This record gives sequence, structure tokens and C-alpha cells, in this order.
Amino acid sequence: PGLKKRLFNILESSAAGNWLGRWFDRFMIVLIVTNVLAVVLESVESLAAAAPEFFWTFELFSVAVFTIEYLARVWVCTENPESGYGHPVFGRLRQMATPMALIDLIAILPFYLAFLIPVDLRFMRVFRLLRLFKLTRYSSAMETLGAVVYGQRRPLGAALLIMLTVLVFASSIVYLFEHEAQPETFASIPHSMWWGL
Repeated sequence: PGLKKRLFNILESSAAGNWLGRWFDRFMIVLIVTNVLAVVLESVESLAAAAPEFFWTFELFSVAVFTIEYLARVWVCTENPESGYGHPVFGRLRQMATPMALIDLIAILPFYLAFLIPVDLRFMRVFRLLRLFKLTRYSSAMETLGAVVYGQRRPLGAALLIMLTVLVFASSIVYLFEHEAQPETFASIPHSMWWGL
């Protein structure tokens, strides 16, 4: 088969004999986990000051790999006859709109946006943690969790609404009783929400 088909088999195929695909998946899992670890460690000021070149180089390497992976997935998606992505333009646009492709894009977008928009680096670090969601592509357990969350979205939404209602109510009561005694800590209901949580 041609290069495009071989690349498709590595990126998308989960066939038992596809050892290259399995090694690629393992490499990506390790890269994603080490990315999250790097973001966590870089938040320690002494570590960030001691090895800024290492963190920057690792970030460049990671973004390069994630960008190549994203572009390669967009390129080879037309090789899947069952996906409905057969059209060279609309098929690729359809693939780019899938949840997994959007997660892949979100994993690299903050890096490129930082060149266009002046942004706080701490804000960028938090966005880099979203790379953890890329694990859903490589981990069957994460895929199952995602399917369960999607399947139970209505009950989870109702539970979230109840929790938010209780939080606002409890924070309002705490504010009412504690504002005069501790005006700095309970300066407003939003301040009180921290304690309500």
C-alpha cells in the first residue's frame, strides 16, 4: 500500500497484528503523561527557574509531534471507507469537527495563539493540561469513561445544577452571618463560595 494507507494503519487501525500502531499509541500515551507532568513541575518556581531551556525544548518537541499527528490524521482520514470522510474536502472538514479532532486541536492551539495574542504564561500552562484529554484516543478506559459521561449527561447535568443551587444558597447564608465578623474573608457571596465549596 501507499504511504497514506500505511500512515492510516498506524494512526487509526487497532488490528491485532499492527505492532507499529501499538508502539505509536504507547509513545503518544507517554508523551501526553510527561507533558502533564512537565506542566505540574514547571509550576514550581524553583524548578522552572533551574531548567527553563529544558521545559521550553520539551514543549517545542511536544507541540511539533502533536501538530504532525493532527495534520497526518486530517490527511489520512479519507482512507477510511466506513467513516463517511471519503470526500477530499468535506470529508476532512467533517473529520476536523469530530470531538477527538477538536481535542487534538485544543492541545496545540494555545502554543500558536501565544505568538499572536499576548497571554499570561500561567494561563497557557493551564490550557496545556487539556492535553490529558488526548488520552481518550489511546486508552480504552478513558474512552469508556467518556462514553459513560456522554450517556449520563442529563443526570450529571441535573446533579451539577443541584450542587450549584446548594452552593449559592449555603454561600449566601455564610455571607449573611459572617460578613460583619470577617469582612475580608467573606467580603461578598462569591468570596463565600470558596468556603461553600
